[in-house]
Amino acid sequence: MSRGGGWYLAGGFILVTVSMEKAWGEALTEFDQSVLKARGIDPKVAEHFGRAPRFSAGRSRVALQVNGAPSGHVVATFDEEGQLCFDSNLLDQARIAAPSDLPLSADSTQCLRATDGLAGVQVQLDPGKQQVQLRVPTEWLLPSAPHPRTWATGGTAGLFNYDALMLTSSAAGQSSQFRNLGTELGFNAGDWVVRSRQNYTSFQGVERFETLYTQASRTWERFQANVQLGQLNMRSSLFAGEAFTGLQILPETALASRTGESLGAGTQVQGLAYSPARVEVRQSGVVIYTTLVPSGPFVLRDLPLLSNRLDLEVSVFEESGEQRDFRVPAANVRPVSVGALPGYGIAAGKVRRFAGDERDAPSFLAVSKDWQWGPATQLSGGLMGASQYQSLGWGVQQALTRSSVVSVQQLSSRTPQIGQGQEWQATLSAALSSNLSASLTAGQRSQGFRHLADTGLASFADDIDSRSERQWGASLRHSDSRWGAFSGALTRYAVGGGQDRSRVSASWSRAFTGANLSLSVQRDSGDDARGTGLYASLSVPLGRNRSLNTYGRHDERSGLRTGARYSEQVNDTLGYSLGADRSDNGRTDFNARLNALPRYTSVDLGYSRSGVGTSSYDLTLRGGLAIHEEGLTPSPYPLRDTFGLLKVGEAAGVKVSTPQGPVWTDGGGRAVAASLPAYQTSRIEIDTVSLPRHLDVLNGYQEVEAGRGAVPRLDFSVGSVRRLMLHVRTAEGDWVPKGASVYGSQGEYLTSVVDAGLVYLADVPDEVRLQVMLPDDQPCHLQVDPSGLPESSMPYSTVEVVCRAG
Repeated sequence: MSRGGGWYLAGGFILVTVSMEKAWGEALTEFDQSVLKARGIDPKVAEHFGRAPRFSAGRSRVALQVNGAPSGHVVATFDEEGQLCFDSNLLDQARIAAPSDLPLSADSTQCLRATDGLAGVQVQLDPGKQQVQLRVPTEWLLPSAPHPRTWATGGTAGLFNYDALMLTSSAAGQSSQFRNLGTELGFNAGDWVVRSRQNYTSFQGVERFETLYTQASRTWERFQANVQLGQLNMRSSLFAGEAFTGLQILPETALASRTGESLGAGTQVQGLAYSPARVEVRQSGVVIYTTLVPSGPFVLRDLPLLSNRLDLEVSVFEESGEQRDFRVPAANVRPVSVGALPGYGIAAGKVRRFAGDERDAPSFLAVSKDWQWGPATQLSGGLMGASQYQSLGWGVQQALTRSSVVSVQQLSSRTPQIGQGQEWQATLSAALSSNLSASLTAGQRSQGFRHLADTGLASFADDIDSRSERQWGASLRHSDSRWGAFSGALTRYAVGGGQDRSRVSASWSRAFTGANLSLSVQRDSGDDARGTGLYASLSVPLGRNRSLNTYGRHDERSGLRTGARYSEQVNDTLGYSLGADRSDNGRTDFNARLNALPRYTSVDLGYSRSGVGTSSYDLTLRGGLAIHEEGLTPSPYPLRDTFGLLKVGEAAGVKVSTPQGPVWTDGGGRAVAASLPAYQTSRIEIDTVSLPRHLDVLNGYQEVEAGRGAVPRLDFSVGSVRRLMLHVRTAEGDWVPKGASVYGSQGEYLTSVVDAGLVYLADVPDEVRLQVMLPDDQPCHLQVDPSGLPESSMPYSTVEVVCRAG
């Protein structure tokens, strides 16, 4: 109801009223009896709704607001007069301190109204919107944010994550296969996080297996530090991410700033593929990420870095078998910002060599510290010592304005063979206006500089000129509604004793009345460079989840190619695309791709065939498996350091929204929230539409704040309900009239006839006894036994019944 007047009654009618308010949530209303009769509505209904809006007696799912702020949905109980009953479930949802003797769930015999025990709480009901609004004195409210050190801790569970890529190509009667399997095994116990990550690759008969790490970690909350043991990668604001075995202590950034970011969060690498291609990313010679991309520009985000101090080596394997490589400076991988958590960093152990590397592994100790000097400046300093190797470094990050940051770092190293060397890097990042930003990077490495991982090389002191290096880069981004979005980047390497290499890229895109036009250009120079590549595309939407993309691309080796791709996202678990392109020599290629989320895993399937008979298939599977005392629970996403185990009764196939994405319960009603950001509030919510028709959930969502390494258990209480649609006739065979009021066995108003003969009951008891008031003020009675009704796939059961007088 609007406060000036206008009631929404059962059946969707709007009745003109005159209303005079006495207080918030309390009104006196007079109904026009002639209007009620003219619209076929029993005037006696006005007696029920005359003083205030009312819900039907029983349970109803409502939207809850507390002091004007949404608080989700909850199943609320209403008494015979249609007024709200308080219980623990509702007050927990509203974050209101509940009396200790309050029942968990209200029923018709235990109904606590606001006036009965919660002084000062005001209730406003809006049945038309299925909404309940509460105004609550602040002393009744629980803290909106959890008090420090009240996050969930503990919990024990194991996990298995997998990421498998299989690619088969055939041409001229010969075939080749590429296989890559990344796995992660581990468990959480007592807030300890134990993980072991492996990577297996097989290509053209050559197999390679690597254990990237096996480690254990735990947050030391008292000191806001994270302690790591095992096979680690050095994480330091100064020193490169050497792989080693030992101990590492780091500031726990998630605990202090509540960002929960991983090492690779925010990373971004851009490139251009001239055909459907496979992309590999390496750090320190180790493959950290591999994926398939379509032809055209691509962006790789949130890469699982080993270190933020090591450059990335990117390889693009084209469909033709050609391989293109480029390097991304570490300074360009993620944006610079001031505000990393000040604190100590300590690493001690022995350098770890990977398979095939027989060099000696020295022991070392590294110590670094970050200081926050005022709100705009951060200083860093540190040193590292090992047998026949020493390194010293410093750095400063300075915020010039609210949107401009400059960063400078310098490292020096000393070895007995070649003496001392220097490395420095500088980065400037600035927002020049609300829609224009730019960045500059520069770096130089002297002839004698070495990282700890370089120790033991046979050519450690040979060809030192080839070890010197200079690199610089610049980028510019602009975006507005009139001219569209533009970005450009330049990177150049100069290596002592070798040819300089450079890479220039630029892209522009703009939306035109629903369609989107984009242009990209990239030029590489140096050894094995492909020259200049151009890519243009026009994307046109064909509906809500469908689009057609036409494109053209040109490079100096392959010439001109044009093509089109049709894409459709069928639902939130299935999407596909079909494409074809044609070269300037008349050759036509076809490709198709299917993306599916079949509840318990992620699947990506592709096929392509060229005009010369070459064909390829690829299949990608990703997901995880939680191992706990009650069995195994699959997840379509890999499980991270902090995850939750969910339970929705015994219902299978119930959709649940989690921070990672939607998941579905298995046969036992269990599911996994694969990733919960540490020390932050996460929202877990059930999609009630996916519930079986005979079930209703008492509280459709929960919030949880979990410490790193915790495995919280979230149980959603469900109850059985019967929804019933009655087709009611009179004894004479006529449908009971629309708008007639319907009362329960105790004379309480329940609902009105929504259409000729139709009576809907949201939750019915074991036996239904109703009274329908006919237009001549003569009641008729009906009785139904719901337990004897046949099963139905509809959300409610239907039955035809006769309403008899007397």
